[in-house]
Amino acid sequence: MLKVRRQHSREHMSEVPIRQFTLLVLFQAQQDHATELTIGLASSGRPAIRYKVGGAWYDMSPPPAHIMPDVVTELGRLAAFTSRPFPKEGLIDVPFGSLRLRWVIRVTSADADCVLTPIEQ
Repeated sequence: MLKVRRQHSREHMSEVPIRQFTLLVLFQAQQDHATELTIGLASSGRPAIRYKVGGAWYDMSPPPAHIMPDVVTELGRLAAFTSRPFPKEGLIDVPFGSLRLRWVIRVTSADADCVLTPIEQ
């Protein structure tokens, strides 16, 4: 009997950590009761992940700059963005443990920050 071994491409293997990181960012912001979340480049050129709670902005520790395009791509995939032109808007509604991560995402151009707002649960 011939055993078939599943092979994972290098691309697929690199998608898993990006997806996990992206979901953790959404989870942390939701757990902290953020009213807005932005993901993009800071004025210093470093990636920025910021969220607003109670009118004050908080910075998350920035991830390595080279993963940010993949994080933005993952957000678009979670929101089921199509290849239509900007601006883009979508809904992220995914299970995460015993919770649901629910966010509206807006992106106005390819170089603009992703702006996310939570959906009340």
